[in-house]
Amino acid sequence: MVNPSEVLDDKAFNFIRIAPRPAKPRDHGMTIVADRGVGMNAQVDLMQSAGDFVDMMKIGIGAFRLQTEDFLRTKINHLHESGVEVFFAGDITEAAFLQGQSDKFYRKVKELGSDAVEVSSAQVSMSIDDKCRLIKVASDAGLKVVAEAGQKGHDNWTHSLSYINKQIEAYFKAGAWKTLIQGEGVSEGVEDRKEDLMLNIAAAFDVKDLIFQAKDGGTQAFYINTLGNIVNLDVDYDQVIDLELMRRNIRKHGLFGLVASSGE
Repeated sequence: MVNPSEVLDDKAFNFIRIAPRPAKPRDHGMTIVADRGVGMNAQVDLMQSAGDFVDMMKIGIGAFRLQTEDFLRTKINHLHESGVEVFFAGDITEAAFLQGQSDKFYRKVKELGSDAVEVSSAQVSMSIDDKCRLIKVASDAGLKVVAEAGQKGHDNWTHSLSYINKQIEAYFKAGAWKTLIQGEGVSEGVEDRKEDLMLNIAAAFDVKDLIFQAKDGGTQAFYINTLGNIVNLDVDYDQVIDLELMRRNIRKHGLFGLVASSGE
């Protein structure tokens, strides 16, 4: 039986049927939105227009180093009130590692109210063992861990599927909650998406445990069309509505074949 909240009975034009989705809170089919340091007005606007379709906010690119703790607490509290979880990501997390401040960083992230933290090596060289140690430290601080696979700025990291899979296996063994697959080198900065690589990774793990970066409509459509609505996607602020329409089988081919008529 489909819960009314899953078919958007509380939204406008509810006499027009659209494809259902599991209601929040979800642990798969998640939409993760990248926050690049936006202000409260932008956040409030997003929550008013699309908050029901956002599962997590990724406070990223290290912009939080330029903002006050009071401001960050305000943002996080508002997101929690809107039913959205929060995790910290970006270059500052890696700077903390280089400076030997990871333990203190994770404690502060937890104190600010974050639900999770990203353990990444997008900008720095880090062994699998180092990354797994950080996953354990962050978990011990009471945070869910999103471990990132991939490097920014080049696609060398995509050349060995077996090594990528070895990393992901190690992250989950160390206690990672999800593994995020870096978009650069896969769908960003390349002439053609490396779809075979992504499907091979998806075949080796439970797709529900992976998050794929998808910063353009074509890439989002690829993941939804091939992996289905269980796929977790990391997108930008202005892409939430378009993505949810795709998840609901609107704005894509097959709408009228997938959404049954009302029988009138």
